[in-house]
Amino acid sequence: MHNNFWDYLYETIELIENMANEKQDIIEQVNARLETVELLYERQFDPVDSYEEFVAVKLIKAISQAIKR
Repeated sequence: MHNNFWDYLYETIELIENMANEKQDIIEQVNARLETVELLYERQFDPVDSYEEFVAVKLIKAISQAIKR
Protein backbone atom coordinates (compact mmCIF):
# COMPACT_ATOMS: atom_id res chain seq x y z
CA MET A 1 0.00 0.00 0.00
CA HIS A 2 2.76 2.46 0.92
CA ASN A 3 4.74 1.91 -2.28
CA ASN A 4 1.61 2.38 -4.39
CA PHE A 5 0.93 5.66 -2.60
CA TRP A 6 4.42 7.04 -3.21
CA ASP A 7 4.42 5.78 -6.81
CA TYR A 8 1.08 7.52 -7.43
CA LEU A 9 2.41 10.76 -5.95
CA TYR A 10 5.52 10.54 -8.09
CA GLU A 11 3.40 9.98 -11.21
CA THR A 12 1.33 13.01 -10.21
CA ILE A 13 4.48 15.12 -9.94
CA GLU A 14 5.57 14.03 -13.42
CA LEU A 15 2.15 14.81 -14.89
CA ILE A 16 2.16 18.29 -13.34
CA GLU A 17 5.69 18.99 -14.57
CA ASN A 18 4.83 17.95 -18.13
CA MET A 19 1.50 19.73 -18.54
CA ALA A 20 1.41 22.19 -21.41
CA ASN A 21 -2.27 23.13 -21.61
CA GLU A 22 -4.12 26.30 -20.73
CA LYS A 23 -3.71 27.42 -17.12
CA GLN A 24 -7.31 26.69 -16.13
CA ASP A 25 -7.16 23.27 -17.75
CA ILE A 26 -3.97 22.48 -15.83
CA ILE A 27 -5.57 23.54 -12.55
CA GLU A 28 -8.55 21.29 -13.24
CA GLN A 29 -6.31 18.35 -14.11
CA VAL A 30 -4.16 18.84 -11.02
CA ASN A 31 -7.23 19.13 -8.82
CA ALA A 32 -8.71 15.95 -10.30
CA ARG A 33 -5.47 14.10 -9.61
CA LEU A 34 -5.34 15.40 -6.02
CA GLU A 35 -8.96 14.44 -5.44
CA THR A 36 -8.14 10.94 -6.64
CA VAL A 37 -5.32 10.71 -4.09
CA GLU A 38 -7.78 11.86 -1.43
CA LEU A 39 -10.36 9.27 -2.40
CA LEU A 40 -7.88 6.42 -2.62
CA TYR A 41 -5.84 7.12 0.49
CA GLU A 42 -7.72 9.41 2.90
CA ARG A 43 -8.50 6.65 5.41
CA GLN A 44 -5.62 4.34 4.61
CA PHE A 45 -2.95 5.78 6.89
CA ASP A 46 -2.92 5.96 10.66
CA PRO A 47 -0.84 8.89 11.99
CA VAL A 48 0.75 6.62 14.60
CA ASP A 49 1.93 3.99 12.12
CA SER A 50 2.32 5.99 8.89
CA TYR A 51 2.87 9.59 9.90
CA GLU A 52 4.56 10.76 6.69
CA GLU A 53 1.84 9.31 4.48
CA PHE A 54 -0.88 10.67 6.78
CA VAL A 55 0.62 14.18 6.57
CA ALA A 56 1.02 13.94 2.79
CA VAL A 57 -2.66 13.05 2.36
CA LYS A 58 -3.70 15.92 4.67
CA LEU A 59 -1.53 18.33 2.64
CA ILE A 60 -3.04 17.09 -0.61
CA LYS A 61 -6.54 17.54 0.78
CA ALA A 62 -5.75 21.11 1.90
CA ILE A 63 -4.29 22.01 -1.49
CA SER A 64 -7.27 20.50 -3.29
CA GLN A 65 -9.70 22.49 -1.17
CA ALA A 66 -7.70 25.70 -1.72
CA ILE A 67 -7.80 25.17 -5.52
CA LYS A 68 -11.60 24.86 -5.40
CA ARG A 69 -12.00 28.26 -3.74
